[in-house]
Amino acid sequence: MFLRSNQVVKDVKILSLDLNRLDGNEVFPANAIKVNLNNSSINSLPNNQPLLTPIEFDLKGVRSGEYNGNLLVITPDSELVIPISIKVKDYWLMPLCVLLLGVGLGIIISMYRSEWMARDEVVVQVARLRSKVRVDEEFKQDSSFYKKFESYLTAVETALENKRSSAAIEAANQAQDLWDKWHQGKQGWLNLLDYESKLRKRVEEENPQNQISYLEQVTWQLDSINKGRPSQDSSGQVSKALQEVQVQLNNFLLAKTQLDEFRELTNQVPYEARDEEKYWKQEALTLQRLLYNLSPTDIDSYHKWQDDIRTRTDEIVENIQNLKSNAPPSRTFLGNVSSSIKNPSHAGLVEPIPNINLDNEINTSKLEKLSRNRLLIFNSLSYAIAIFLLGNAGFTQLYLANGTFGTRGVVDYFSLLAWGFGAEATRETVARVLQEWKLPGLK
Repeated sequence: MFLRSNQVVKDVKILSLDLNRLDGNEVFPANAIKVNLNNSSINSLPNNQPLLTPIEFDLKGVRSGEYNGNLLVITPDSELVIPISIKVKDYWLMPLCVLLLGVGLGIIISMYRSEWMARDEVVVQVARLRSKVRVDEEFKQDSSFYKKFESYLTAVETALENKRSSAAIEAANQAQDLWDKWHQGKQGWLNLLDYESKLRKRVEEENPQNQISYLEQVTWQLDSINKGRPSQDSSGQVSKALQEVQVQLNNFLLAKTQLDEFRELTNQVPYEARDEEKYWKQEALTLQRLLYNLSPTDIDSYHKWQDDIRTRTDEIVENIQNLKSNAPPSRTFLGNVSSSIKNPSHAGLVEPIPNINLDNEINTSKLEKLSRNRLLIFNSLSYAIAIFLLGNAGFTQLYLANGTFGTRGVVDYFSLLAWGFGAEATRETVARVLQEWKLPGLK
């Protein structure tokens, strides 16, 4: 404090008073203010000579804030009031630690969200899927779905080991989609699996030694259908493919019946006509070889084989009738066999595939479309509201409340830019944190 008097003043005293904080809740005590180091009186003040009096404020135990009060300079003839204002703030160490803590937490959260959060979510998702599969024995029975599911989980584990979070997420989502597809159409997939087993069993009965190329190709088609079932969008596609195999297998069964009838005709050739008998038996073997080597998908070749056996049937019937003298009974028998070959029937044909209820798939598709539309509308409105509220808050605080906006030039406009950028980042972060807490109404 700087003191000066235009005359000599003796017996001068300086007294300190309590200082009050602006909010009136705290006091800076007078005993914490020391004038002239020991708060003693100044014996005399020289004439026109400046006197510097140090004032010491003991901040120990004083809380932060702005304190205002007075010092009294007392002389025998007068009293002088000197206003005092002091601003106290916390020691720099704690604020610095808090700041560094905030920065550290931000970095940790950012690192967790970018590197570990996706990994943890995938691990939790895979664990849930494994729990669902563990209690679904029927899913394990469907080897195609189960093997595909396990391959996705293996891909997840490999991606996690190599720290490829995006690949792990993609594989986990594929496993989830596969499980959802199975769960939604479970009964339909089971019916198709049962029908496929019936087709395989019938093929094995007709081709026990795997010597018929036609049936081997049918088996390959069944293997391909079974392997590709998890990749199909719906059970209807698998049903259509199995229906085609059923038609191919029935075509073979009918043709084999015709071939057996034709062999029966070869047995009607008189024993005396050995050359004719040998010729027609060789023709039966030729027809058999052609049939066994047909491609199930080559329907034109199949129809050509049908034409060939009908032609050979007419020829052998005519030949037998010419060779036999007692024609009437033979003609009746030959006519029946010939009719059976030309218009084949088989009591043991594979029944058509059962109808698969696709209503659930259609309803699911409609529900998915409706849900997507609702999400699009909700997200659009959410962003519009967020932009309006955040923009209005920043504009009110930084522009309307600032009567001298623009005085600092670029600084004022940069503040608005920083507000807009930081507010959205903060909103998104807080929203995600609240969603992760899974509180009611914030899911």
